[in-house]
Amino acid sequence: MSRRRSNKLISMVAAASVATMALAAGVSSASAPPDDTGAAAGGVEIGGSACGTPHGPWDQSAEPSGEVRVAWNDPLLSFNNNTIHGNALANDNVLYLMNLGGFIFYNTDVELMNNDAFGTCTLDSLDPLTITYTINEGVTWSDGVPVDAADMLLVWGSLSTHLNDADTVTTDTGLTAEADAEGNPIVVAPDDTELVAVDDPDAYGAAFDPETGALLEGYTFKETAGVAFAGSSEAFQNVTQMPTISEDGRSMTMVYDNFYVDYPYNPPTPDEGGAAHIVASRALGIEDPAEAKAALIDAFANDDREALKSISEFWNTGFDTDELPDDPGLYIGFGPYNVTGYTQRTEMTFEAREDYTWGPKPHVQTLVYRIIGDPVAAAQALENEEIDIIQPQATADLLTQLSALEDRGVVTVPDPEATYEHIDLAVNNGGPFDPAAYGGDEEVARMVRTAFLKTVPRDEIVSRLIEPLNPGAEPRNSFTQDVTFPWYQNMSENNGLVEAYGTLDIEGATALLEEAGVETPIDVRYHYAANNPRRASEYELVRDSAAQAGFNVIDGASPSWGNELPNTGIYDAAMFGWISTSTAVTGSNANFITGGANNYYGYSNERVDELLTELESTADPARQEEILLEVEQNLVDDAFGITLFQFPGVMAYNSTYVDNVVSYPLAPKVFVAFWEWTPVG
Repeated sequence: MSRRRSNKLISMVAAASVATMALAAGVSSASAPPDDTGAAAGGVEIGGSACGTPHGPWDQSAEPSGEVRVAWNDPLLSFNNNTIHGNALANDNVLYLMNLGGFIFYNTDVELMNNDAFGTCTLDSLDPLTITYTINEGVTWSDGVPVDAADMLLVWGSLSTHLNDADTVTTDTGLTAEADAEGNPIVVAPDDTELVAVDDPDAYGAAFDPETGALLEGYTFKETAGVAFAGSSEAFQNVTQMPTISEDGRSMTMVYDNFYVDYPYNPPTPDEGGAAHIVASRALGIEDPAEAKAALIDAFANDDREALKSISEFWNTGFDTDELPDDPGLYIGFGPYNVTGYTQRTEMTFEAREDYTWGPKPHVQTLVYRIIGDPVAAAQALENEEIDIIQPQATADLLTQLSALEDRGVVTVPDPEATYEHIDLAVNNGGPFDPAAYGGDEEVARMVRTAFLKTVPRDEIVSRLIEPLNPGAEPRNSFTQDVTFPWYQNMSENNGLVEAYGTLDIEGATALLEEAGVETPIDVRYHYAANNPRRASEYELVRDSAAQAGFNVIDGASPSWGNELPNTGIYDAAMFGWISTSTAVTGSNANFITGGANNYYGYSNERVDELLTELESTADPARQEEILLEVEQNLVDDAFGITLFQFPGVMAYNSTYVDNVVSYPLAPKVFVAFWEWTPVG
């Protein structure tokens, strides 16, 4: 799984899940800068693998048969997981079944592996950092077109941000528009008046539906001649020089401007962003796949702004869907399974690909992927033998329900979760946490944010909702470290979060609001997943507690909450979970850095930006820990948001129908070794 923005919104996860959160403190041995011998610390030699341990040949003896039915809690909403609005675990799961991950994947021991049957990553130089990526001959998309360097170039071009125009921006849904000086899309009113957010925020805000955030009828975004891809990658932002492509078209070489510590986790795998020949064909009107790919390469090489605009606009939105598209090119893959059906937000069907030889051959012929949001309903489906595998959000009632099914072959597996629940606050929407609401007074806005966070009943949330599943559970006190990580204790003791919010403080919150001179009640629109009973309970606890200090917390539950996160016009506080998809040390950067792919809220702190930029090229674990601690201290001081708890997890399967199902902390969770699933009977 190539991970440019390493955290995923869990379900997005509602199990929620893109920033990068380090799974393990320290850095992979393959991520260190050169020593005096010219080799990377940890023994990676020049000419060696730059993306994990090569796997070697796969066992191809399996003959796929039978059917296995698995449930997840949120639907796929895009076949392009590299856009900011498409970054979701629910999308990632499907793309993993379709592509496996291309160059890299994690084994069940959480070791980074290179699928060298698909392609290789060769470390050419460490100064400057130079890597050549080669896709093996014979690897094809499911429509028969070769996977090659054109597909890799599209990944770099769409995520590097170097091709984007400064006066062009993508909206929350991926549309492009002309931007104002602050990066907000300009809106054109029905009378052709241009509305600019910085000039007249009231008139600008009136152009949007307050419930959905969509433009009202008659309003449009101002058209732009510029280019803007709706994706970004901290790694590829370090590659300003256009990559070079080999004569045979299967290799691409990237030269980094600066050493990037997490290079092993960031190969340009086309596993999430669409095929180059499909994008170019639909964007440029070129039917022949080879000609379409050549045109795409030319557009990047020659900086053809007209062609790049068409390419970016299709890439941004062309793969978004919640049912099987009429265009089969939108759901091709190069992995073990092909999508053969998608009933709108309800059920997907996958069939094993007959000609797939560049990875593990699955044992199961047909996978049915059912969308069941309610954990109790998922367990009921397992009990009714409608589903064979579930991995819902854990609740006490769910565990009781599953334990009663042991005599019917149901195996319940405690599931380690590299996921944490949190609340983030928007500072870019004119709402109660935005300085703009107080004439630009940043201190007043910070006091209001702090007051709200003081009312969050973390202890009660954990005791009522988490302890029944995980006795002894405590609130999580780090933004970047899992509670089992070596650096967690240092963060918890020294980042200031416990001192600021460790104890529910209604009196302190009330005093802060009085000091700030802000009238109550203060409306706070609260965004979370509508199909998640535990989240509903969390919302109610926050609502009732915050009300005591004068906050009116408005229920903003939404079935499409994940795709809506970039649209802070419809909420002020968002509650969901981040799940780690990588062991990269820079895993949280995209959550907090200015303009980061997961920083939906407009948070910006110059010192945090400096620290996270330094982290990208720092291999010394001691300095990495120092950097992350100072980042967390700034997040607490700025009242960015608040962490709640580490997810308790559970996975269950019916051994009467399927075997070899394992649990796993990282995304893609239960799907980690799907090729090992074996039908029974």
